[in-house]
Amino acid sequence: MRRPLALLGLMLALALAARAAPLHPQTGAIRVPSAAGVTGGVTGAVVQRGQTPTRDRRPGSPREGTAAIRGYVVAADTGTPLRRAEVGAFAMTGEGGGMAQTDAEGRFEIANLPAGRYHVSVQRSGYVAQSFGQRAPNQPGTPIEIGEGQVVETLHFALVRGGAISGRVVDEFGEPVSSAQVSAQRWAYLGGARRLVEAGAEGGADRTDDQGQFRLYGLPPGEYYVMATLRAFEFVPMNTAAPPAEGFAPTYYPGTSNVADARRLTVRAGQELPNVAFALTSARLGRILGRVATSAGGPYVGGMLMVALRDDGVVRGGMLSGAQVRPDGRFQTAPLAPGAYTLTVQPMGNRGNPDAEVARVDVTVNGEDVRDVHIVTGRGGVIRGRVSTEDGTVPPFSPRQMRIFAQPEDPTRPGFGVAPGTVRDDWTFEIAGLTDRVRLRWSIDMPGGGWSLKSAMKDTVDLADVAADVAPGEVVEEVEITLTRKVTELSGLVTDDRNAPVTDATVVVFPEDRSLWTFSSRYVRTARPDVSGKYTVRLTPTDGYRAIAVQGLEQDEALDPDFLGRALEAAATAEIREGESRALDLRLATVR
Repeated sequence: MRRPLALLGLMLALALAARAAPLHPQTGAIRVPSAAGVTGGVTGAVVQRGQTPTRDRRPGSPREGTAAIRGYVVAADTGTPLRRAEVGAFAMTGEGGGMAQTDAEGRFEIANLPAGRYHVSVQRSGYVAQSFGQRAPNQPGTPIEIGEGQVVETLHFALVRGGAISGRVVDEFGEPVSSAQVSAQRWAYLGGARRLVEAGAEGGADRTDDQGQFRLYGLPPGEYYVMATLRAFEFVPMNTAAPPAEGFAPTYYPGTSNVADARRLTVRAGQELPNVAFALTSARLGRILGRVATSAGGPYVGGMLMVALRDDGVVRGGMLSGAQVRPDGRFQTAPLAPGAYTLTVQPMGNRGNPDAEVARVDVTVNGEDVRDVHIVTGRGGVIRGRVSTEDGTVPPFSPRQMRIFAQPEDPTRPGFGVAPGTVRDDWTFEIAGLTDRVRLRWSIDMPGGGWSLKSAMKDTVDLADVAADVAPGEVVEEVEITLTRKVTELSGLVTDDRNAPVTDATVVVFPEDRSLWTFSSRYVRTARPDVSGKYTVRLTPTDGYRAIAVQGLEQDEALDPDFLGRALEAAATAEIREGESRALDLRLATVR
């Protein structure tokens, strides 16, 4: 089943970048320098003042402005204008944004934009999606800041044709296997480590037809592994007969269940690699059978059991299999290939209910049924507390606009994921249904405002930094979440060894304290310089910050403790205290 074409949501997760570009000395316009790269770029872009475009406003946009972005899109290999390419401008802070489609000459206009900082991206079927200033598909782009009444002119995007991999999946006897899920996998940074993930391309996954044929397309240039599995997801009904003992394990080309033995395929722009044929690896399968009981000893009624592979360095997209718990508490999973699995039990549709009982257990399957697995559920752990402000004032937003949530310490461990909380009208909050080690995070449905999380204290421990081990049935009370309006900000100019501004670098600001180099650490911050080479990053105060600007950094690579360790010596010292705004210019550095 092909994936639908959609605008790049990842643009919303790109790093915050910096201030407005300088005025042209004669025209008073903001000039955007050339940023052409491997996947195309922008040339001759100029922001004119005092113009008010009138078309292609995004329907339903919460805010309108008087700024606009114009440009055109061509094919990188031929220069031919591309009709019906989808272009999006995504606001990096606050509200606003818009979408447009190119015309027969490849031109587009996104009008009625509020003043602000934007990431601009474009995609078209058969081509590699691209954002402004992007040097490689797995790297961030460069933000554009635009004021009211200004128009960014002639953004030029040159899209590279996507590559393709086609082939056939068969069984051990050479017979075609239909309905196998086939995907292109690549190494990327996720959760602070390098892992094998799906390519994320428009046609990066496919199902084999009745002849076992598949075709993966729209792939950015790079190196890939091809993986096939007969069961991407399977739900087991309550009454299921005993399955055959033989089946297939997830298999990598050229026919191995071990990714270390898989063959790497190099795909170039517009290239198709045909005849990638391989046989699924035969394996003895085993089910997991058992019973789920409540903490009171009775059968667990109305529950759902989910099965997921435990982290093996490969991100497989979450749930692998599911089964309904029978009225008498019994369950059985689908046949599973040998491996280590996590079983999660929770009620259907009641996540976040403080009275709901949940459970999670780890089970290993080695080619035979695993029977008599006894799972006892318990009420999920709960964190309760209160929200206050550092200066004692009442926030200018309502509790309903605020979100308090628990984030797992280990992002790859199967389970409940991010657990949402409820903030009441009296500013108390509760997060229920917890089963793991979590840190507290917050967000707010309000543009701007300048508020940030200062701390989430339980006695002397800050749960925003130190994970709390909240076991089922445990209640953590009297957590004090403190918000602050103090802005701690580091900004400056990024230059190369010739003192020229650099726009395609990533600025990483991180603490010297290695204990703070954790997944989703609020102390590790990245920013992309704007079109004038300026960057701005807001920080959570701590002792001893370092800052470095590097090129070629992959998305989320800055969260890798190994990278931070290598960057430590080359990074500049950033002395900054809470509530300060400091300037620190950075010279482009190399991390070895």
